[in-house]
Amino acid sequence: MIHEDKRRFMRMMVNTQAQLTVLSTGHKLQGTCHDLSATGLSVIVEEPIEINEMLDVFIDSHGGSIPPLNAHVKVIRCGSNTEGEGYMLGLEIVQFN
Repeated sequence: MIHEDKRRFMRMMVNTQAQLTVLSTGHKLQGTCHDLSATGLSVIVEEPIEINEMLDVFIDSHGGSIPPLNAHVKVIRCGSNTEGEGYMLGLEIVQFN
């Protein structure tokens, strides 16, 4: 069987630190951004986050010519990380800050 990826935007594989803040509580987490597209990203974290929870995500570009990513995102998926420990969050970008 052939799997056809129906995403509208290509995902760029990255492996960089992401700082997350739960907007409702102010709880801060560290994670690793696994991949990134124009409308969302996947982040690996150590603790599960509820579906529909709103977060602020900050990813530093570590370069002067590329601005950091700072956005409000909504958790649309949270599951065990199949590549190791922790949880894989699927995040939809709601608003760029």
